[in-house]
Amino acid sequence: MSEFIFFHVLLCAMFFGIGFVSAKWLRLSAKREDKNEESQSSHASVLAEGVPQDRPACHTDGSREASVAAAEAISEVVDRVRSLADGVRIEVHEHSQSVEQINHDLLATANLSDPEAASRVISRLIDANRHLDSRLNLAEARLQEQSQLLRSHRVEARTDALTGLPNRRVFDEEIERAFEDKRNSRRASSLIMVDIDHFKDFNDLHGHQAGDLCLKKVGEEIRQTIRGIGGIVMRYGGEEFAVLLPGTELFDAKVAARRLNRNIERLIVDFEQKELSVTASLGVAEIGRDSEASEWLGRADRALYAAKHEGRNRGYWHDGQACHEITRRNTDPAVEVDETDNVVARRAAFINDVNRRLALFHRKRQPLALIISSIDSIDNKPVEEHPDYVAIQQAVMQVFSAVLRDMDHVCQMADNQFGALLPAADGHDASVVAERARDAISRLELKTPTDVIRISISCGVSHALEGDEAEHMLSRSESALAHARDKNGNAVYLSRHEMDWECPLRITPEAVIANG
Repeated sequence: MSEFIFFHVLLCAMFFGIGFVSAKWLRLSAKREDKNEESQSSHASVLAEGVPQDRPACHTDGSREASVAAAEAISEVVDRVRSLADGVRIEVHEHSQSVEQINHDLLATANLSDPEAASRVISRLIDANRHLDSRLNLAEARLQEQSQLLRSHRVEARTDALTGLPNRRVFDEEIERAFEDKRNSRRASSLIMVDIDHFKDFNDLHGHQAGDLCLKKVGEEIRQTIRGIGGIVMRYGGEEFAVLLPGTELFDAKVAARRLNRNIERLIVDFEQKELSVTASLGVAEIGRDSEASEWLGRADRALYAAKHEGRNRGYWHDGQACHEITRRNTDPAVEVDETDNVVARRAAFINDVNRRLALFHRKRQPLALIISSIDSIDNKPVEEHPDYVAIQQAVMQVFSAVLRDMDHVCQMADNQFGALLPAADGHDASVVAERARDAISRLELKTPTDVIRISISCGVSHALEGDEAEHMLSRSESALAHARDKNGNAVYLSRHEMDWECPLRITPEAVIANG
């Protein structure tokens, strides 16, 4: 009997504990919200100088109202849990008193030696237990409902109601986590701040409904662009978004920012039978020697302000000392075409990236592969002599751009030589990619004013080996390419190491033939 009472007292204590923890969580969330607002206020005041006039405060009335509504909803849930706990406490107390009376009556019937009286008392005990069990089951079901509501409201409190993206609260948590990772494990992370240009004018001209649709479209475009590299996209407030790239160094963050710049510029917002468009300015910063996460954010913001100041629709990055523009390309940003006329400089720029990726390979054993390709002769004449050589090169670059991933780096290294660097890919993976490009190009019919041209390419592939530097990988890939061209071209050859590059790996749709 005493064990039964003790068990239900424990249940009562459990309900009280749940109510207490829920209340504490609510107060903690409110304090964090207040802290966010204070941090944002001080952040805005420090960086106010030089901020463009069309940049509003980060929190809009809508986001603030949504946050308040979520807090009120959580408060209501907590109140219901407390009320439920009070009800359980009363039920358990009444049951305890009832059991004490029944125990007293049992002792009395024992002295009277009356079996029927004892049976009636035991029936009362069974009924009392059943009643309490029923009430506890009902309370548990209601508690489950409130727990589900609490989780739902917690998600709402962390989600921007308009765009469906994580909100400023999540941003504050994630940027602190990335900063701690850097402090504890020296893991690199980068931050991109994105701000829609002239958004106030856009709202005034087209209306707030168009503005809301624009925010949704831009947020989704950012999410789609970043999805392939594992970034976290959040609405920072107003027309500003934040992209956190854990484990990403500055080079890749700048490439991502360039793609964001391009994709937002190309975005069409269909509203009331009108095709509207916007541009965005971006600021990029990698964690450096910042003493606090707010300093890291401040550098990204200064880069963003520099982009605004220099004409908008561009990106800037901060190196810890000053802001620098992210060079825009005339072609697809996935295709890194160096515009200098100096062939040596073009090759050197690509080699620098190969060496940077090789450093990651040696440090973290992350696979790395390199494709070197060239366009085969046309009508037994070098393609460079063809009158439509420029158009042919552009077609080849477009095909490579289509078959590669966002993280891959393509460069026109010289006339009729193209390099593609594939992080996290081994030689076999890169050979499959090269074969896709070769097959697609061989099917092309390039129409010119005077002719229809059929072209083909040859590819040499290598993967990173222990002790490699960039020139080693380039040498193996170029040797494999030369062998492919010697064998009449239109082929893909893989070099596994310096001594077996002559063994080809020709990829076909049916099979992969391993060399050696």
